[in-house]
Amino acid sequence: MKDITAFLLSSLLLAGCSQANGVNPPLDNYNPDPKDVIDSHGSIEHLEELDRFIEQFNKQKKAKVRIVQYTIEGDPILTDLDYDREIIHYQHDTTRDQYGSGSITKKTCQNITKTETNTETYYNLNCSGTQEEIIYIEHDTSSQDRFEFNLKYGVGKKNEINTKDQQLVKNLQNGEMVTVSDFQFSEEELNRIYKAMIFANYLSEKKLSDSCKQKPYESYELTVWINGGERHFEWTECDQSPDGQKMSAMKDQILEILKQNEAYRALPASKGNYE
Repeated sequence: MKDITAFLLSSLLLAGCSQANGVNPPLDNYNPDPKDVIDSHGSIEHLEELDRFIEQFNKQKKAKVRIVQYTIEGDPILTDLDYDREIIHYQHDTTRDQYGSGSITKKTCQNITKTETNTETYYNLNCSGTQEEIIYIEHDTSSQDRFEFNLKYGVGKKNEINTKDQQLVKNLQNGEMVTVSDFQFSEEELNRIYKAMIFANYLSEKKLSDSCKQKPYESYELTVWINGGERHFEWTECDQSPDGQKMSAMKDQILEILKQNEAYRALPASKGNYE
């Protein structure tokens, strides 16, 4: 009985010390809020919430955002930003990281910036002259062992971009098809496409619909080969779900990049409204 009492007393003392030091006991799990920015080993979700925070900051309007970054072991590290129209209150919580420092760090910061290059995107805080990196995203295809994709699009998915087979197919909408058999994107174009895919969080599971009641309608099929993995998606222009809208926006970005490509610009114009 004395041993049990001593154990319980010791546990209470340890818990009291943790709370006195301002550190909460680690939780077994964490359920992200639908608006949390999730950063999990190259998979980025809800990054638009951080962009919205920066937009509100620039307008000097109150704003809050939470960034959840997962360790290799799956432990969440929480970063909270709270802007009160004067300063940004920064809190970095590693108490749920079993291999981390198990601490909560608080700072006041004067500015937040988003920097984009052809190969990187990163968000930094300026906290009294020191830089705090919030999120870093690399979209450099040259650092990957493999990056290839096949996008079929348009009515009947008759148009195709296939970097694996270096093939480009364009439907002229008059019964004719034009094929380029040695098509290639430049490295800069591929980096922009890879960035669009990352920002659409192509690594995550998507709830997409390949049905559509209107006629005619555009449908899309995308396969991505990245290093040793493969992702496949199918959806239509009628899919107005959050995932459908995000994938369609990504598809639009890819096609805008394609339309600036010299090989594509040399092709005959389509005779109809769909490509």
